[in-house]
Amino acid sequence: MNMKKMYVRLIAMMLPTLLCMGFVDFSGPGETVTQVAAALQAGNASEVAKNFNAMVDLTLPGYDETYSKTQAGQILKDFFTQNPVKSFKITRQGSSPDGSQYAIGTLEAGKKVFRVYFIIKSVNGQNLVHQLQVQEN
Repeated sequence: MNMKKMYVRLIAMMLPTLLCMGFVDFSGPGETVTQVAAALQAGNASEVAKNFNAMVDLTLPGYDETYSKTQAGQILKDFFTQNPVKSFKITRQGSSPDGSQYAIGTLEAGKKVFRVYFIIKSVNGQNLVHQLQVQEN
């Protein structure tokens, strides 16, 4: 057996294990957009934060800075506590030439309506939220 066939067999045998362990991620940025949208619809800050990059540009009423993943998750959790989500709907999404994905949507929370915008970029094979803006309409 030549080396090429041996490597192909080795990869074929290891791939399921690597997938299960999370070392290989074949989900695209579109899937991450869907996950973030579902988490926003549920008002689940921890599920949104799972998709944050290590540092995220976060804009919410009263906040407009770059925060760590943990800080941004806590700020978003506080926002959802003060503004219980009724609904979230993506109104537009697309991609830029650098491969990043964006989504724009409408979040109804309490008696307010917010415009939501987020950008997802690939980092080391993971599709992560780099920017999240939630602004009152």
